[in-house]
Amino acid sequence: MSDALNYLMKIRPGPMKSYFDFVKQAGKHLDPKTRAIISVITKVDKQTETGLRQYLVRALQAGVSADEVIDALFLAFPTLGLTKIIWAVDI
Repeated sequence: MSDALNYLMKIRPGPMKSYFDFVKQAGKHLDPKTRAIISVITKVDKQTETGLRQYLVRALQAGVSADEVIDALFLAFPTLGLTKIIWAVDI
């Protein structure tokens, strides 16, 4: 986690715990691979390099292949656009 996130967890543990509980419950009906792919796409959309690296590792550990990541990025092309997809592939 980032220093900022660690700081927020320290000074506002209740709300931050609630947020993380919400995130965990929000995708409980999705299989781990689907959740991982969606997380990767959100990091590409916001172009957060640290987050992309973190969630890409998680996706690969969940059994998502590199081809599946590329396919997912292309499926999200209407919102990501080519520039963000190229940014992600460069990382």
